[in-house]
Amino acid sequence: MKKSSVIIVMITFVLSVVIVGIFGMKMISYNTRIYVNAITPTAVTTSANISGVKLASGREEKSYILVLPYFEGLIVRIDYELNPADATEATVEITVPDPADREVVETQGLNLYAKREGSARIKYRAKDGGGAEIDVTLYFLAPDEYYSLAT
Repeated sequence: MKKSSVIIVMITFVLSVVIVGIFGMKMISYNTRIYVNAITPTAVTTSANISGVKLASGREEKSYILVLPYFEGLIVRIDYELNPADATEATVEITVPDPADREVVETQGLNLYAKREGSARIKYRAKDGGGAEIDVTLYFLAPDEYYSLAT
């Protein structure tokens, strides 16, 4: 093999390594998981079409308070938003952690069924294992008491 052929092969090899090193593709993990960072409640809907219902921020971070009048068969739905929206597993588990609170409210999917007057703490937790969660404390008052608070 001629000396010039060896030099051309070596120069080509070195240039290809440099070019790939500078302009090559960035390595991306194949199984990238995007975890939910935050759950933010956006709207409250009730089966009784109660107007002016809003969630208030609680004393602790990531806690909210909701006050509603109690009616027989009242169903409450709290819609939420996940951040980031493109999370890998965008599902949220809604639970009533305290057994005493289960006498006041029952969960079925996104719906909360009021059973009687009282208060209950509901926990919304992302199921992806990232640790994002919020607490919502519901207060179901007698209608007379609720509407006297509004004035």
